[in-house]
Amino acid sequence: MKRTRFAAGLLCLLIGSTVWLHAYTSAPQSNPAVPGLSQVSAAKAMEQIQWAASDGKPQGPTPLQIAVLFLQIRPDQLTVLEQILQARQAAAVPLMTAIQQTTQQLEALLNSGGKPAEAGALVIRIHALQQQVAQAQQEFLTKFVALLDPEQRQKLEAVRLATQLQPVAPAFQQLHLF
Repeated sequence: MKRTRFAAGLLCLLIGSTVWLHAYTSAPQSNPAVPGLSQVSAAKAMEQIQWAASDGKPQGPTPLQIAVLFLQIRPDQLTVLEQILQARQAAAVPLMTAIQQTTQQLEALLNSGGKPAEAGALVIRIHALQQQVAQAQQEFLTKFVALLDPEQRQKLEAVRLATQLQPVAPAFQQLHLF
C-alpha cells in the first residue's frame, strides 16, 4: 500500500511540475510593454463576433473564429494558420495517446504491486512525452507569432496581458476601483 501511495504521489508531483513547466515555458519570457493598448477595440471585436454568431449557427462562433476576428487575420494568414494548427495536432495527438496509454500502464502496474523501477521508468516516459507535447506547442506558438503583423502581435499581447490580469480583476471590481 505504501508503494502505491508513494508512486501515486510521485506521479502527482511529476504531473504538477510538468504543468508548471509548461505554463512557465509558454509564458512570455520578458514583461513586454503593450504600446497603444488603447487602440485595441474589444467592443468592435465583440460586435464582429456577435455578428458572426448571428449567422444562424445555434452554437455561436468557434474559438478559432473569435481569434481570427479579433486579430483580424487575413485570408493568406488564415491558410498558414490552419496548416500550422493541423501540424500541431498531427504532432500532439499521437503523443497524447501515448501519454494516456502509458498512464494506464502505470496505474495497472501500481495496482498489481509491480516493481518500483518499472513504475519509475513509466513515469520518466510520461514526462518525456509531456515535454514533447510542450515542444510541439512552443513550435506552434513561434510560427503563429511570426505569422502576425505588428498590429496583430500587439493585440495578441493585449490578450496575454488580459489573461494574466483576469484572476485579480474581480477584486478590483468589487472595490469599484474601475
